[in-house]
Amino acid sequence: MNILVILRMVPDAAGELLLTGDGLGVDREWLDFQLNDFDDHALEDAILLKEATGAKVTVIAIGEGTNRILQMAAARGADEVTALPCEEDELLSSRDLAATIVDLARTRSADLVVCGVQSSEDLFGQLAPYVGAMLDWPHISGTNRIEASGGGLHVTQERGAGVSVTYEVVLPAVLGVQTATKAPRYVSGSKLREASKTPIGKGERQASSFTQSASIEGLRIPEETGSAQQLGDDAETVAERIVAILEGNGIGRR
Repeated sequence: MNILVILRMVPDAAGELLLTGDGLGVDREWLDFQLNDFDDHALEDAILLKEATGAKVTVIAIGEGTNRILQMAAARGADEVTALPCEEDELLSSRDLAATIVDLARTRSADLVVCGVQSSEDLFGQLAPYVGAMLDWPHISGTNRIEASGGGLHVTQERGAGVSVTYEVVLPAVLGVQTATKAPRYVSGSKLREASKTPIGKGERQASSFTQSASIEGLRIPEETGSAQQLGDDAETVAERIVAILEGNGIGRR
């Protein structure tokens, strides 16, 4: 089994966001970037499959700060790591990235492509569906358990409301991982130092076959117009304060 794992670097959601001068984008100059959480889980599932079946794991990363993330992937057990070029202020479009992933899957004879179910720049979770459609491979997103079964996989997908379904998947396939079968493993400092010697390949981006169907007209930072109050934990006191707040705003008895 040859597994291709996609890792995306995304802006740290806890960081302060500033807009570019034209109001059409986010100024990334001072942003910190981190590994997309869902992609981290996809990497862990790939490593677990390698440990269970002897599969080869190739990791492809894109975004700012990929080298340290690829070294981490090597320390966790990836066999080969490659960085894709990315413009400094580039928004990672799933439609644009899909063509490159498809090309890599074909040239590297992958029979399983895994990535996170979504990212902060792909909230609709479109990367895995696009790649699956372009390869004409079966695709499942929202997985929370992946196990080797004969020459294929047993894949559990979370449907919501406590309902899950398990599919028997014949390879090749594309999976969008929501939660890894086990929590992503901790990597020690000694393993990271050893992995720092791992050569990092340089990939090439492929032109997208999709045409742009929408554009950003403008962005703005939401204004803070409200506030919060702690009402305590005594029911009668809380009730009295709620009534007072309502009356103060012209609601309720006068």
